[in-house]
Amino acid sequence: MTHQPVQTPSDYVFELDAGCTCLDFANTLTFGRDHLNSYADLLAFADQAHLITPEDAAWLRARAERDQHSADGVLVRARWLRQAIRGIFGNLAAGETPRELDLDVLNRDLAESLAHARVLAGSGGGYAWGWSGRDLDMLIWPITRSAADLLTSDEQRQLVRECGAPDCLWLFLDTTKNRSRQWCSMQSCGNREKARRHYQRMRERRDISPGAAADAPRGRGRARRTPAAPVGDASATAV
Repeated sequence: MTHQPVQTPSDYVFELDAGCTCLDFANTLTFGRDHLNSYADLLAFADQAHLITPEDAAWLRARAERDQHSADGVLVRARWLRQAIRGIFGNLAAGETPRELDLDVLNRDLAESLAHARVLAGSGGGYAWGWSGRDLDMLIWPITRSAADLLTSDEQRQLVRECGAPDCLWLFLDTTKNRSRQWCSMQSCGNREKARRHYQRMRERRDISPGAAADAPRGRGRARRTPAAPVGDASATAV
């Protein structure tokens, strides 16, 4: 594997609106685009998703600079985990049973990650899950646990959906009241699909109108002409 520089933080801004950490992580891969091309990208995702502290991020960046070989190994492991998460919850969104291979990958990673899990005392006398130790793979620990928590939750597991746009594979939790969410984001895929469907309807009307006019009964007066369809696809709503 070619070493990638890690000293410069990734400037990519991840979209984190899937409703669950592990699904946001799965969405770092889409049609023809992989946003995890270096350890710096993985670090940027964890930082933006608030999976690590700023102090952790600085420590990890410095450690990765000293040991690029290990950092590259963590990136490979993260990609395998992402593929398993994508397979598991993509199957569930389609009403299918996840593959045993994907579950095996998740369970192997879970065994490594949960070895670092701890119950820590919080403010106000409460307790919460936390992590002990620092290592280059600490970015993966909360992602793996997120996938396990989602998969074992009977309620949350049923809310996993895949974006309805044909050129998008993003996953999300449908938490709308009537469970009617179709798009990973209304601002991107939703608006694009609405524009595409509107354009398609307008095009079908243009295709039908001339024939309909030709079949109309002839009267004594001059027949009303139907405007000819424009040459090419000139609709402003086309995407």
